[in-house]
Amino acid sequence: MSIYILFYFLFYFTLGSSLPYFSQFFVNLDISGSNIGLIFASSSFLSMIFQPFIGYLNDRLKKYRELLSLMVILSSISLISMTFTSNYISILILYSIYFITMFCEMPLMDTVSLRTHHPFGKIRLWGSIGFAVGAIVSGKVIEFFGLTSFLYLATVLGILTVITILKLPIEKNSDTIAHEKMDLKKLFSNKKYLIFILVSALFLGTNNGNNSYFGVYYKEIGGGIALLGTTIFLMTFSEVPFMSISNKLIAKKGVEFVVTLSVFFLVVRWGIYFFFPNPKIITGTFFFQGASIGLFFAVANLYVRSIVDRNILGTAITIFMAAGSLGGIFIQYISGVIIESHSSIYIYIVFSGITSIALLLMFITKNIKIK
Repeated sequence: MSIYILFYFLFYFTLGSSLPYFSQFFVNLDISGSNIGLIFASSSFLSMIFQPFIGYLNDRLKKYRELLSLMVILSSISLISMTFTSNYISILILYSIYFITMFCEMPLMDTVSLRTHHPFGKIRLWGSIGFAVGAIVSGKVIEFFGLTSFLYLATVLGILTVITILKLPIEKNSDTIAHEKMDLKKLFSNKKYLIFILVSALFLGTNNGNNSYFGVYYKEIGGGIALLGTTIFLMTFSEVPFMSISNKLIAKKGVEFVVTLSVFFLVVRWGIYFFFPNPKIITGTFFFQGASIGLFFAVANLYVRSIVDRNILGTAITIFMAAGSLGGIFIQYISGVIIESHSSIYIYIVFSGITSIALLLMFITKNIKIK
């Protein structure tokens, strides 16, 4: 299991050391705010399109190592190439390649881990640790060597990730699974899966909206930059213990119950953000991120595995992830309209309502049996 832990740690270390610093990097290149928004929006949209395709290709070819390595190599090439240009179109193309490959890699690596007999939650938690550590280390590197240094750091980490991928003892499918026909029609007639796709769009959509506007909200309610950094750090690390206990919860209550529990915690979390807009209270409730987001990411893929055929698992997971991206694009737009006309505080009552619908859908899906 140690090689999988190293894989997750290095990949998310790479992501944490690069993703949070691109907005500053683009500003440093004198790219306008509207053009920065276009970079982020277009890359999110393209990744949403590519994720199901890469998942289908993965299930079709059964070339796990090759696809995983290709994604990381392309992202590393795009990162190092950004150090040689300041042209807007070039940056747009290179960042899109980076974002697409990194976010297509996530469902692929989850699919590979889910095909093993190792506890997924205990592997996935090292991704959260890697992201948090990567963000901190990259910040220190930037202080010493300048803003573009994070691109070099992430490139080196990408190379180490590829080396780790090549050493992964990926388990081969049985002959039955390897030669079983991929039935996409059966996947899209699976009512339980289709409802969960909608749950993903609502749940992950509000999470993406929060990621985009939490800094604005925190400043509006009176929080300072120093406390904001501490809050984000605590929130990120709160995911680790919840991911660690996810397998015990599943053993006692079942995977569907744990998914439903994570959605419930998110409803409560957004409600607190709306009804108690105080920076100290929000910081004090940091563990709700672990109980909602951390728990969801630890068990959602296990839930998908439990309701779809194994030979089409990669396609199912990437569609599920793409649904979250689609929900994020829509909810981020709605949130921007609300902030412009009212206040950032009001987006959280909307988030609470949206996730309440997701919670209701999880209760509905309990009565649906898989054929």
